[in-house]
Amino acid sequence: MASRVQAAILSGLVIVCLGAPSAGVWASTSRIEVTAPGQAPAALYVEEAGDGPPLLLLHGLGASTFTWRHILPALARDHHVIALDLKGFGRSDKPFDDHYSAADQAALVADFVRKRGLAGVTLIGHSFGGTVALLTALEFKQEPERIARLVVIDAPALKQNFLGAAEVVRAPLAPYLAMTLAPEFAARQLLRAVSAPRRKVPEADVVGYAAPYSSLGSSHAFVATTKAILDANTRGMGSRYPEIRQPTLVVWCRHDRVVPLATGSKLARLLPNAHLEILNRCNHLPQDEVTDSLLVKLQAFLER
Repeated sequence: MASRVQAAILSGLVIVCLGAPSAGVWASTSRIEVTAPGQAPAALYVEEAGDGPPLLLLHGLGASTFTWRHILPALARDHHVIALDLKGFGRSDKPFDDHYSAADQAALVADFVRKRGLAGVTLIGHSFGGTVALLTALEFKQEPERIARLVVIDAPALKQNFLGAAEVVRAPLAPYLAMTLAPEFAARQLLRAVSAPRRKVPEADVVGYAAPYSSLGSSHAFVATTKAILDANTRGMGSRYPEIRQPTLVVWCRHDRVVPLATGSKLARLLPNAHLEILNRCNHLPQDEVTDSLLVKLQAFLER
């Protein structure tokens, strides 16, 4: 069995942003089938609101559109906001395969952008979704008109010291046994682990983040994605980031215990046209913890 320390590290790594759809916020919902080389077709769940330049929101590991519920209304006043449930999460397909890496997800997101005929997109990605956003931009090296700007929030986009988490995740059956816990119990503990120490997690958040884990394949997708993150955690991560020329806002919580601020600082230096904004009083979920502060940074960047 994993030690308490290892379990805490794993909790921080996987984050369990287990989002349910944000009922009443989105103007329309749909599902679109996307494909990528080497992967079977998958239907992604899409939610949209607002008119104007397109914003494409990509959630973190285990998350869904629920994670954007607080910032969506403000963004949709001046933009066409599109949020995806990545493959394996929320209401998207959850196939029992091994194609859950950030590169796998980026290939599917790129196909979505092409099928929808989108151009001038601002990609906004939180945590794992931030890594997916960076790799999606690289998918469009030959079509630079597709992606106009990026926002990367607290993303494990460079090599991290995950300490004992790798051993916990790769131990036979251990991750799957952990996922047999009641979803709301697991979500409550993990949300506490990735929130600022004195923040009281609302019970509505626990219910919303836990909701999708009643669906078939959700546990497999969660574990497969976590393993893919660990497998990609090498010194070579980020070697192509200097090719990303789009203006990029890098947003980080000063006291992020999951992906430290040092990672955000290094990422901002690697990207040729990036600048770093730092948020106080949050750990790893600024969209929940410091919604207004995050919106100020986003809107200032979008108005440039």
